[in-house]
Amino acid sequence: MTAGQRRAWLALEEQKRRRARAAAPAAPSPAILLASDGHGHLTWTLNFTSPYDQINIYQSADGVTWGTNAFDGWDLHSGARDCSGAPGYFRICVCDDNGVDVPPYSNAVYSDGL
Repeated sequence: MTAGQRRAWLALEEQKRRRARAAAPAAPSPAILLASDGHGHLTWTLNFTSPYDQINIYQSADGVTWGTNAFDGWDLHSGARDCSGAPGYFRICVCDDNGVDVPPYSNAVYSDGL
C-alpha cells in the first residue's frame, strides 16, 4: 500500500466513524419547560424525575438579572402556579429540602401582571 492509498483509507475510516457518531441518538439533557399565558399563570413540565418535591420561582424585571426567589417552596408536582399581579419575567428551578436550587433552570417567560 502506498502512502497515498494509506491516507485515502484512513480518511474513509474516519468518515465512517464520524457518520456513525452523528447517527447515534443523543441522550436528552434534563430540562424544565416553563410556559405562561402572558398574565402570570405559569405551567411547567419536566423531562426527568426529581427526588425533590419543591421548586423555587424567580422573578426578574428584565429577564437577565435574577435576584432571590420570589416564591419559594412551591409544589413541583402541581405543574402550575398563579403569579398574576406580578409583572416581569419568571423562571423556575427544583430545590432540595433546604431550599437550595438543583439545576437546571427553566426557560424564562414573560407576564404582563394583569
